[in-house]
Amino acid sequence: MRVENWNPNKFDETFENIAIGRLVEAAEIVARNARPKCPVGTMSRPMYKSGPYAGQPWTSRDAGRLKASIRVTRKKTKSGKAFSRKRNVRIYAGHFLAFYASIVEHTTPFVRPAFTQSVQEVKSILGVK
Repeated sequence: MRVENWNPNKFDETFENIAIGRLVEAAEIVARNARPKCPVGTMSRPMYKSGPYAGQPWTSRDAGRLKASIRVTRKKTKSGKAFSRKRNVRIYAGHFLAFYASIVEHTTPFVRPAFTQSVQEVKSILGVK
């Protein structure tokens, strides 16, 4: 038997979109469970007006900034190979103004327990036993 015009990469994009959609859905569940576990500070203050770091926006503090920074992102690569353009789905906590996310995660974990809590639901979405 001879197969003509066979293109094995024809459906790669379809499979990739379905897989990425499931990964994003699973990551959103973990992020949704991490938000209530995230500690929220009670202190808010404006940025420093004097001193060596005066006028730097990262010196300000807002209660709930870390909780609001928990997000799901899709990382992209430039290789162009099948299943590698958009395969990285990540959950981030913190940003430029909430730089202390890793410190809080090590002292009062909130993302790791959220993942542990979500394992069964993530497995059901991804189709893993």
